[in-house]
Amino acid sequence: MELIGAALAFFSAFCYALGSVAATRDAQRNAGRGTAVVLSTVLTMLLAGGLWLVIGPPLPSEADVLLYGAAWFGLSGILATVIGRVTFFRSVELAGAVETSVLRRLMPVFSAVLAVLFLGERITGGMLLAFLLVFVGIALVVWGNLQRMAMVEAAAPVGARNAGRALAVGSAASYGTAYVTRKFGMQTFPDPLAGTFIGAVVGLAYFCTLAPFNARYRAQVAGLLKRPTPWQLVSAGALSVGQIALFAALKFTDVTVVAIIASVEMFLAAWLAGFVIRSEPKPGQMFLLASLVAMAGITVLAIERA
Repeated sequence: MELIGAALAFFSAFCYALGSVAATRDAQRNAGRGTAVVLSTVLTMLLAGGLWLVIGPPLPSEADVLLYGAAWFGLSGILATVIGRVTFFRSVELAGAVETSVLRRLMPVFSAVLAVLFLGERITGGMLLAFLLVFVGIALVVWGNLQRMAMVEAAAPVGARNAGRALAVGSAASYGTAYVTRKFGMQTFPDPLAGTFIGAVVGLAYFCTLAPFNARYRAQVAGLLKRPTPWQLVSAGALSVGQIALFAALKFTDVTVVAIIASVEMFLAAWLAGFVIRSEPKPGQMFLLASLVAMAGITVLAIERA
């Protein structure tokens, strides 16, 4: 069962990578400014809600269990669907998909610490080795891209890029905390589709409530009345599927395992951006080495959980 959780976590990482690269392409072509945030929230709500009605299990019979789980799912919706996703989209636009993915790799650090403190999870030797290998891969990417990043920085406003970096770190912290709140909810209300649906509903309610008082949110909600661009649909759809898969992964395995596997998103994003969507330069030999090292870490984790 744990291996199923690891596989779902990897699939979720792929979906999030596709979502980030598609958001970058939309920003490049359409001067996007987070317009897919509310769209992705709505798609997540419709997709998860529809599947829940068709194949979802019955609601818990105990009212306190239902309310407790729903409360944690609602909090995860604020952390991930609102804070994490808003900062994620804006960071991609300001700093690019690859650099955003690098900084968001801090997410396992936040989630692991919180999981140990509040969930009582145990960090095994296999987890530590996997964590080390993944972060060695990330370090190789950063080292191999120092010159490229310097060139991008020279061409872009320093303030905007630094703001993008700060938002990426904030997104990592928010998503890392959301992993833990989702796990709390899944312990008493183990339904990934319900958890995803509730989180999306809370997120959408947040946007709609603040829209009259916030011009940016108002524009994003109003954007639902406009025809979305193809890249917005790809980004929003990928993030929606990725979020459902992430919830499902947490049903089968630990928060720390899911967070470590999610770290390979940056490698998947770079290969998709370079070879498939072609929104950024193709990765070189150093990135290939880094990808292999990171995948070795995921393999170690999968073997331990098999």
